[in-house]
Amino acid sequence: MKILYYSQFFTVHSSGSGRPYDLSKYLVQAGHEVHVICGTPSGSKPPPWYKPFRNETYDGIKITTCRVAYSNNFGFLRRGLSFATFAILASIAVLFVKKLDIVFASSSPLTIGIPGYIASKLKRRPFIFEIRDILPEAFLVSGAMKPGLASWLGEKLEAFLYHKAVRIMAVSPGFKDRLIERGFDGKKIRVSPLGADGNMFKNVTPDEEFLDKYNLRGKKIAIYTGTHGRANGLDYIVEAAEYTKNNSEIVYVLLGSGGWKERYKQLVGEKGLTNVVFADPVPKTRIPGILAGCAIGLMILRYHGSPRPVLPNKIFDYMFTGIPSIVNFYGPTKDMTEEVGCGVFVDPGDPKDLADKVLMLTNNSEMRHQMGEKGQKIAWQKYDRKALAADVLSIFEEVFAEWKASQK
Repeated sequence: MKILYYSQFFTVHSSGSGRPYDLSKYLVQAGHEVHVICGTPSGSKPPPWYKPFRNETYDGIKITTCRVAYSNNFGFLRRGLSFATFAILASIAVLFVKKLDIVFASSSPLTIGIPGYIASKLKRRPFIFEIRDILPEAFLVSGAMKPGLASWLGEKLEAFLYHKAVRIMAVSPGFKDRLIERGFDGKKIRVSPLGADGNMFKNVTPDEEFLDKYNLRGKKIAIYTGTHGRANGLDYIVEAAEYTKNNSEIVYVLLGSGGWKERYKQLVGEKGLTNVVFADPVPKTRIPGILAGCAIGLMILRYHGSPRPVLPNKIFDYMFTGIPSIVNFYGPTKDMTEEVGCGVFVDPGDPKDLADKVLMLTNNSEMRHQMGEKGQKIAWQKYDRKALAADVLSIFEEVFAEWKASQK
């Protein structure tokens, strides 16, 4: 099959998720043609100012990069401009794609569904829409967006895209449950978790350079990897760190970037804490080695009083590494962690509970090992991206077969 894949944040070298690249790579290895249309990743060289697109091939993947910048540090308006510009350029870029069988658009942002739908109409091919969060609902729940014209337009676009897509692919079972709860057709929804690339975690040893850079040798590290935004609620970790500040062995490492990183740094400074370390983003390929030197993986979100339907990719990184996770939000992440036995849940309204659980796990190496072993076993059984790519491919083949039958 010839697959057109819209992913604004697609990259082959990034501190962010490598799932779009991994999926594309495995689809190519299975004998299919993948053409990705993406934006310019943060820190990457954009096309020349006089060219809206750059075409290249990497690991057999055809890539059209649109001259649209994006960063987690962008404010609301700049993000909106980036999303709108990409939607326009990506819609134009499809005019230069000769043949395709499937159009696959992966959000976020929600607006990526616009070029996906346009491409499906122009090329008269089926449109599959993947959701990695429920937008704009997630923004409204987190407080990142206020009810108004923008949210109303977002909800109208969301409903339109769900209706027009022949399949909705959700990366969390919680998303499927929520959409059905809201009245969308559950028959067209498939669940395909993000997972992780298991090959990256084979025969991994601790990243000595990382440990030395941040003076972490001999420490028991509880690490958070990912975006440092408002919705992530990392002040919860900072407040927990106050309770263990007199324990010189325990260190909380916050690895990543985001619009609220400086605020979190300021909070740590105001509290005079020396047991919280902010680490710069690193290429995804370094994550396994960094996690190998840690004792605990942290799954933290700001508490809003309701379950969170997400199943973030970092939980799979922790599982493949063989370290236990601590989760502070209700929903499928908590459910999976407790069902597998690969971590513990903490009260999202009580940072001291996090501190207590960190102490419990760091003081009990046997418990950590058992939890980590359980998570690692299930990760290899169910969440390796090569196997998950086969599941995605089966959905593509199902949709394409239905489309071909409809043309007779």
